[in-house]
Amino acid sequence: MANSLGNFTPLTAARRFLLLLRQFGPVQTLAVCAAMLDDQYIRAFDRRYGVQTSGHVELSQTSFDPARLKDATAYGPVNAWGIRKLFKALNLPTSLAFVDLGSGMGRACILAHEYGFVRVTGVELAPELCRVARQNVMNRRRLASGRTPINIIEGDVLEYCDSATDDVFFMFRAFSLDFLRTVLDKLAVRSVSQKKSLTVIYTERLSWPPSECVTALAYHAAFQEVYQTTSWGQSFFVFRCGMQPALQAAQTSPAATSMSLSETARRAQQQA
Repeated sequence: MANSLGNFTPLTAARRFLLLLRQFGPVQTLAVCAAMLDDQYIRAFDRRYGVQTSGHVELSQTSFDPARLKDATAYGPVNAWGIRKLFKALNLPTSLAFVDLGSGMGRACILAHEYGFVRVTGVELAPELCRVARQNVMNRRRLASGRTPINIIEGDVLEYCDSATDDVFFMFRAFSLDFLRTVLDKLAVRSVSQKKSLTVIYTERLSWPPSECVTALAYHAAFQEVYQTTSWGQSFFVFRCGMQPALQAAQTSPAATSMSLSETARRAQQQA
């Protein structure tokens, strides 16, 4: 199921490399290359934890509902060093509940569990990815006994969001633009109905211009940007929905990029 170049051809990969080099410089461009090399060949995270989360999987190669393929993107794991650094910077209370929407093989859930969130859930519609994720959770549980186990749910993200009670919602570019907008609308409704703040962490590989999903977040009326950073070729955008902040970290940090998400989106639109 895995594809060593992801959804790139050699030509498009070379073009992306040159675009990143012009826009972000050699250091961040090489970080992207190092992260992709590790994901496809070295697989340091998988080796350390005894799990299988690396590689690229097209959902059309699984038994994912064909009618839903238009709503989803291919599977690829979040960079482990990047998300671990993000959790440390945000300093979110471990009393919060974390959910990964479109959790794939469960890497983000394993890292959230390692961070110490009181409850960790992954929601994934592809049966094959769910099976791998549950096996990964079992392998990880042997190293982290005595903790509340990670719950991997095979199901629809929209149905889950209708009754979600989580505090932190994580998404690694798992959805189409229209589907993401629906997810955000549902989370906004949940925030109001539960009278509590929700934290949304959206991430994607460093790219220019940012995806349309980044723009959708930047202009959604219910969400306020609180943090943005890039680490190991992974861009992270953190939003709060609701009046009371769930984040304890300062809204600005030396690790954060100097340009806000909304400014990034507007700049990309001007250059388009």
